[in-house]
Amino acid sequence: MAKLERLVVWAWLVWAACAACAAPSRPPSNSVTRNAYGVNTSTDPPQATADPWQEASERFHAQPVWLGADSAYSIELDATHVLWLFADTFLDPAADGSRENGPNFFIRNSVGIQSGRDVNDSHDLSRSQLQFYWGPSQATAPGQPSTPSSFFRDVDGSEAWVWPLHGARLSDGRLLLFRMHVLKETGGLGFRVDGWDALAIDDPSQPPDVWRPRLLTPKLTTFGKLVGSSVLVHDGVVYAYAVNNQGTDHAIYLVRWRETELLGLSSHALDDPEWWTVTGFVRQSALSDSTQLEPLFTDGQVELSVHFDATRQRFVEIQMQGLFVAEQSTQIGLRTAPSPEGPWSPLTPFFRPPEHALPNAADLAAYAAKAHPEQRGADLVLSYVVNDLKRFPPADSVYYPKAVRVQLD
Repeated sequence: MAKLERLVVWAWLVWAACAACAAPSRPPSNSVTRNAYGVNTSTDPPQATADPWQEASERFHAQPVWLGADSAYSIELDATHVLWLFADTFLDPAADGSRENGPNFFIRNSVGIQSGRDVNDSHDLSRSQLQFYWGPSQATAPGQPSTPSSFFRDVDGSEAWVWPLHGARLSDGRLLLFRMHVLKETGGLGFRVDGWDALAIDDPSQPPDVWRPRLLTPKLTTFGKLVGSSVLVHDGVVYAYAVNNQGTDHAIYLVRWRETELLGLSSHALDDPEWWTVTGFVRQSALSDSTQLEPLFTDGQVELSVHFDATRQRFVEIQMQGLFVAEQSTQIGLRTAPSPEGPWSPLTPFFRPPEHALPNAADLAAYAAKAHPEQRGADLVLSYVVNDLKRFPPADSVYYPKAVRVQLD
């Protein structure tokens, strides 16, 4: 099992984190006029400086049974609660705080709730509490000890599983979550992504262990795109960024719904979105065979984040550039745009993971960089993950989300 999971982790890293050669799909604009969103149309990105935020990173070590995970999407639930979504996760029921001492377990996803006494404490990782959740223990075979299960366990096996993507809480209080479906495969990467789905959580104010997720079943053409890499609600519209799941260019596309169409999150609420095309946003039901979807940029990632910076009146995209920690070009970068569809500035790298100084840096990969705009303590708080490509399980010093504080000019 360890050998299989080592191959899957490696393959996921290569597939999810390798970007195509950086080349902006559109030239930046220096205009200072405002568009239909009331946003300054200049795409010149702000200057960013960043440093590791150790006190915040330590929150991910606070519960010794939960021994690290990747992905680390976040969604603000209310004034005192933030949801975290994690993919592959290590657990140790003995709670000795180390993956080195068995028995340890490996599940496909988990979640966390960040909370505090008030809005300041609950939205500051260095001051908040972080409680992790996963599925109940289950017997794998007669006479064998039970093992923990994934939090999203409706598809949770050795041949097929789900990894979480992003989501958003809607104005009616319901939570919309996207997920990717993954199948084991012989040869190649050892797995393949088999599409995506979405869940509705009707009352996310309750603890996650009493949630009753509802599977949404949209009659939606996906055009080979993995929808939900980042989700943004802005001015009454829900935008979902999608990565090209065919080929290796990791081009990023955009789909949207009016939020009023999604209220209640009926099983077919996602049926007829608008896709960004060469002629603008077009309803899926109105698309012709000749209509071409328009990529926002071609050097994206499977995992990224897009949010609206109200202070600077810009949409900001965060992602990792590159993969291997030892390479100087592997850095967290940002780009900006005056509207969710762009035009987007070229990616500007600004933070190199300090793990490049470790003796085994040649074995390490950095990925899953994204912003958490609901967090306080800096102009912007980011996270990323470093994993060991040659060691399973990875050493206790890596494979936890690492927090970064960013100051923007």
